[in-house]
Amino acid sequence: MVLVLPNILSIVRILLIPVYIFFFLEGEYILAAIFFSTSAITDFLDGYFARKYNMITELGKILDPLADKLSIISILIALFYAELIPVFIIIILLSREVFIFISSIITYLLGYNIINPSNIGKISMFLLYTAIAFELMQFKNIAMYLFYIVIPLNIYSAINYVLKAAKTLRNHNQEYSKLK
Repeated sequence: MVLVLPNILSIVRILLIPVYIFFFLEGEYILAAIFFSTSAITDFLDGYFARKYNMITELGKILDPLADKLSIISILIALFYAELIPVFIIIILLSREVFIFISSIITYLLGYNIINPSNIGKISMFLLYTAIAFELMQFKNIAMYLFYIVIPLNIYSAINYVLKAAKTLRNHNQEYSKLK
């Protein structure tokens, strides 16, 4: 197991989940926001270091998206539990995250490479992290505007993910057919 800096940051992100959820459930939203924002920063940093310093590992290809999905899914469930944002927003965002999470697991178990997020997906995630942090810090109007920007980006990136997955499967099937 290779524990290069990006992988360590992904592990830190996973370890931060119970910390910000604990503070959230205790009603300490500012502390939850600080730890959640720290998690978001590690998300940016692990990708940055992995690409810039060629530290991409097989473990990192699993850890990073796992940390992403667990982070977002856990906080969305907490927001649902606390009824802080409208349910339809949570349902849309949570549906997309669970769909991508399950699809990634299936793709990986079938032996395919995990599909890399598109730039729209990265922007969507950045805005989602920001919206959640603003919500936790009680900047509700800003958070709501961001959520309404994130929703169509999120839907678009999910559709883009499905199209990439279909193309990957189609290419794999064509290559397999040529080998017969």
